[in-house]
Amino acid sequence: DMNEMQRIFLVSPDIERWLEKQNYKVKKSELFYVEADALGDTYASSYYIKYFPSTYTKVIVDNDAKEVKTDVSETEYKLARSQRVGRKIVKKTYTLEIDKQKFVLMKYLKNLKGIYVLVAYAIEGKSTGESQALNSLQALMLKIINNDEKYSDKSLALCKEVMEYSMNKLFDKIDAYEPANLFFWQVPKRIYVRDGVALVLYRNLRLLHHYRANYQYKHFSASLHRLRVIMRRTATLLETFSSFFDPNIHQVCINMLLNYHEETKLLRYLYYLDELCESSKDAKPNLQKELKDLIYQEHRAVSQMFHDQAFQHLVQILTREVQEADKHPCISLEDEVIKVVRERLNALEALLKQSKDGQSEDLLEALYTAIDSLQTLIEDFFHIIGEKNTKIIVEELNILLKPLREYRNCKEREEILEAMKKQANEEIDISPLLCGQMKELEEKISRALKLLRTSRFYV
Repeated sequence: DMNEMQRIFLVSPDIERWLEKQNYKVKKSELFYVEADALGDTYASSYYIKYFPSTYTKVIVDNDAKEVKTDVSETEYKLARSQRVGRKIVKKTYTLEIDKQKFVLMKYLKNLKGIYVLVAYAIEGKSTGESQALNSLQALMLKIINNDEKYSDKSLALCKEVMEYSMNKLFDKIDAYEPANLFFWQVPKRIYVRDGVALVLYRNLRLLHHYRANYQYKHFSASLHRLRVIMRRTATLLETFSSFFDPNIHQVCINMLLNYHEETKLLRYLYYLDELCESSKDAKPNLQKELKDLIYQEHRAVSQMFHDQAFQHLVQILTREVQEADKHPCISLEDEVIKVVRERLNALEALLKQSKDGQSEDLLEALYTAIDSLQTLIEDFFHIIGEKNTKIIVEELNILLKPLREYRNCKEREEILEAMKKQANEEIDISPLLCGQMKELEEKISRALKLLRTSRFYV
């Protein structure tokens, strides 16, 4: 086991004073990453390293972390350096031996100045814990980082800077919120993307539990609406950051969340139609009675659904995903969120271009889904994208989203009311609850599409 053979520590800069008294060999190196090379069907990461004064090597790392090294010329090295991704890592590596035990100290230079990493190798037949030399260095050790990806060369090259924080403290902060106020909680800006996503997921799970309990206690339409919003947002989060979740279960969870969202849609509309019916002068009592009967049936079905083991199982699976601490790339949440929003905006622009050829139902549905998931991302991460940018994007998107949402609502209402009319034992007049604005909405959507086709979204 590698952990038995070596221990890696983040150490204080005071280690320099200790180093002065030792005999060591020193080597200076410069390392940087380039875009991944395609190796057949698999993609690898690739980096170049220079050992001063003039040894140049290209290293390709395959998906099994196997390294293939090739010597390269100074010219090739310099060309690759001009196309690097992230920063150059410059460090001095000191190798020394004390009481037959090997130590390697890495002192990072330039923009990583101040980071010192010490590797202690085991003496044959002993564990590293039995080392007297190591024990004498306890006061200089900040933390053990054997499995801490943040301090890998790749992370140090591709991340802005090492971010240190306690996930437990951040979970405690979420726990300290009253559930009703959790919508106002914001994920910290300076955090790695997997940790940021885990925190948002944890927040969502607390809200799911809260609104489900609320709804079961009193059948409030507001509780059901919020529950549906959280289910939709959680599905979008899992879909957007799918690479951080177990592929065997993340799709199952998305499907379950979207299924619950769909199964509760009828009841959500019935609540709305019931309120509309009560405020309408033209609605007849038999229409109101029919709605009340349907609401009662749906209440029972939805309550049963939230009681079912399947729903509880879903929450358990997602809770496990929150706690999963596998190795993940140490990319900053800010970088990844902005990248994802840009990708989504590009996809939306492509759909808007298609709308030049006419607005089919399928295209309108695709546009609605694209804007809806963008809105969801923006709601979770607006403070990271930047409030000014967010405001501009949301205002532009709403030009289309508002009439599109209203158009879909009108169609759904019509379908529900028509189905109810068919099922009823007597003739009921559904016209007071029908929309009557379909033509205007179609024109609004057409104008909005025309306007947005001339827009360019920037983040």
